[in-house]
Amino acid sequence: MQRVVYMQDRDDGQRMKDVIYVHPPSYKGEEFPNPAGLPRPVVGGLPFPWVTPMADGKPLFREIERVKAELCRRLWGCQVCGNDLDSTAWVALKEPAEGSAVVSSAAIHPACLRLAVQYCPVLGDPAMGYAFTEVYEDDIVAVTDESPHRNGRAPAARWHLRPAAETSRPERVRTFHSLSDVRG
Repeated sequence: MQRVVYMQDRDDGQRMKDVIYVHPPSYKGEEFPNPAGLPRPVVGGLPFPWVTPMADGKPLFREIERVKAELCRRLWGCQVCGNDLDSTAWVALKEPAEGSAVVSSAAIHPACLRLAVQYCPVLGDPAMGYAFTEVYEDDIVAVTDESPHRNGRAPAARWHLRPAAETSRPERVRTFHSLSDVRG
């Protein structure tokens, strides 16, 4: 069982600490120790992200544990290491534009982003043309997909980058970075 602590706004404007306990799901009866934190466990020579499920003794790198990904989004946690994010974090975007769809499952620490682009064949593929930007928690918003052609297995809402003018910091200028910038 993993302990997750987060801050919750109260009606009187105060913030209070709340704690929830998460039972990491087991796949096909397997228990795989995948605690939050760095360094990540290594499976088959690859770092094992916190949101990645395991089945038949192998990581399912193409899949995401939706419960953990949702916890990361709602509680401002890193999808790679599972730890709390700082006031800012990074996301991968389909294109370098305000309102662009966020392709990462949740935000990521800078160090975890470098790890992700090094080992993830999708994020690390220059042909994908992803852009990366630093965000605050209120920069990301869920946009409901009401298309009649939506895949029923896909999430009903997709995460998008909220235009800076609609955030709590409307005066800032957002900078978009390429894969080569992030790899540094």
